[in-house]
Amino acid sequence: MKILTGSLRGRGILFKPNPHLRPTGDKVRKAIFDLLRGEIEGKRVLDLFSGTGALGLEALSNGASWVTFVEANRAQAVKIRQNLAKLGVPEKAWVLRKDVFEAMEYLSRKGEAYDVVFLDPPYGGGLAGRVLEALSQAPFLGQGAFVVLECHKKELIQSPSGRLKAIQTKVYGDTRLVVYR
Repeated sequence: MKILTGSLRGRGILFKPNPHLRPTGDKVRKAIFDLLRGEIEGKRVLDLFSGTGALGLEALSNGASWVTFVEANRAQAVKIRQNLAKLGVPEKAWVLRKDVFEAMEYLSRKGEAYDVVFLDPPYGGGLAGRVLEALSQAPFLGQGAFVVLECHKKELIQSPSGRLKAIQTKVYGDTRLVVYR
């Protein structure tokens, strides 16, 4: 797997294949950064369910000032840290090894603020809707923040009751991307 856009384009991302890991495909990742063109540089990014860390690493390559990676799996969190070091950007990121809901509560208590959130939960577990609802109420979302949800195209997601509104939806194979603002 390689970084597709930005200053680190072409650099490899180390990851160990895992049957429970579904890395965001190149086509979808490229589409996400095309949709967010001009919205990443200088921004603070939160990468929930980080997995390989590809979305957050791509954000750093596109000029994000900071990325917080949230990954509960210890081995995956270690790989993300290794990739940050390999790419020469460990000072621009933090890998938080916690459950997503614990992490969001922790980040809220710390007074963190984010401009872009990537949300890529395991498909079919009902997590997407629950996390999206929690995000819509989260105090750490800055005014005008973007949330990019990646889910299975057949997964039914109710509109969050808080301040997030869907502004764009695209389908790529089995994957649906929904951008909220």
